[in-house]
Amino acid sequence: MIKRIVKAGLFILVSLAILLSACAAQEPNLPGEEPQNLDITILGFRAGTSMQLRADAIAEAIRIEYPSWKVSSLAPGGEAQLLDKRIAGKWDYLLTPYPRRLELEVHTPLHPEMDFARATEYSFVMPTSPHYIQIFALGKTGLNAIRDIVDKKYPFKEGSGAGGARLLFTKLLEYYGTSFSEAEAWGASHEIVIVTTPAGVEALQTGRIDIGLSWSGIPNPPLMGTTFDLKLLPIDDPGLVEIFESLGYYQAIIPAGTYPFVTEDVMTMAETEFLAARPDVPEDVVYSTLKALFKNKYILVAAHNDFGEEMKSEAIAETIAVVEKAGIAIHPGALKYYREQGWID
Repeated sequence: MIKRIVKAGLFILVSLAILLSACAAQEPNLPGEEPQNLDITILGFRAGTSMQLRADAIAEAIRIEYPSWKVSSLAPGGEAQLLDKRIAGKWDYLLTPYPRRLELEVHTPLHPEMDFARATEYSFVMPTSPHYIQIFALGKTGLNAIRDIVDKKYPFKEGSGAGGARLLFTKLLEYYGTSFSEAEAWGASHEIVIVTTPAGVEALQTGRIDIGLSWSGIPNPPLMGTTFDLKLLPIDDPGLVEIFESLGYYQAIIPAGTYPFVTEDVMTMAETEFLAARPDVPEDVVYSTLKALFKNKYILVAAHNDFGEEMKSEAIAETIAVVEKAGIAIHPGALKYYREQGWID
């Protein structure tokens, strides 16, 4: 009888030990473990753009590393849709479409009923690509410099986005002493079209627009097969450079050979697009995201060569310095990751 009781007791103890061990193994997010079963949304910009290609690659790199995460890469379709989702909080990460100071200057007046800066706040996570300002002109316009537009009172048909790009073009005209309304008096017009998309290239090729302003990574795929007469106008006037620098841009060069029609280096301005996160995304989520992105860097580089340069330790440190100078917050999860790598102090 005693033997039976001992055997039964041993059986119960062993069973409890196995059960407790199994329960302990199922506890999520133990110290040092990545978060599990997350639902992550990454906002790109517009389908077919290089920005969206980068957003898709980022999503894939995360999915491969964390199969339990549901990662969505969305192309909102333009600035208005992108802002709607940001204001509604329907995002975790986004690729910044342009410098923060320019964004606030463009959109704050359109939302007087809210604290726009707070509603669209974000924190820096990782640089992804330099965005180069590109001012295109058809060869038949005879334009060789931005100043020529005003000096010749050229009746341009300009194409650009309705927000930041339109504001930048307005600043160009104002710098040379005119405005959109004055230009309209000599026959100028504006069409809303993103020049670096297939639709924008088609608008240039058909002559529906004859100049256009946009910014993107280079080379931009829709322009790689261009065979019609097109040129890039430089941004090299010291006064213009100063204006753009005040908005968060820096001097850069679009190298000869970038596109078929670029036969020599062209001076311009650029800014660094980066992956940003909502400030309330948990630190461990951002940290784990960066682990996935750097472990699967090959996926990002295959999508766009810029990742190869921007994800180098030197580029990370330089971008963080620029971001800090611009007054943009750096996410704590990103700081933790980069400090552990020894890339920043």
